[in-house]
Amino acid sequence: MRKTTEERIRALVKKHTFPPLEVIIPIIEKAGRGEKELETQFYETALSLMNGTRKVLGAKGKDMKTLAKLYEVLLAADGTRIEPIELSESKFRFSVTDCPMLYVKGVSLEVKSRFCDLYCNAATRAMMDVMLDKGRAECSWDKALIKGGSKCSVLIELVRDR
Repeated sequence: MRKTTEERIRALVKKHTFPPLEVIIPIIEKAGRGEKELETQFYETALSLMNGTRKVLGAKGKDMKTLAKLYEVLLAADGTRIEPIELSESKFRFSVTDCPMLYVKGVSLEVKSRFCDLYCNAATRAMMDVMLDKGRAECSWDKALIKGGSKCSVLIELVRDR
């Protein structure tokens, strides 16, 4: 029996998992070399997920619209919904209302912020590298969720030729 697209993507998410928060938080609290290794692990995991998702969906485009679709499908498979705000040829802005750090108690805002930087930077960079080619885009986020807001806004934008 052939698996559905949704089942195949869920299997990818299950196969390529990020380290659990119980492992991540102590590394971030101590800082140092372990943080760089963690960022590399996040990047490689996200790279595998995006390449696999792209293959499952048969996505061929290397543009912002395709990136947005794959991002949405991949996060949905992990149980995270995104709310698109803006999509153009050069920009994709969306918000999320959930973050793994929301449920962690007894951890400083600084540690939560560094987690956002590691996780979001590495994972989003991998997705941009696969879908838009390496170095063609930049990502920024406002970290509003960990600061008490109801949504975190994320912007992926093409880098202008310099």
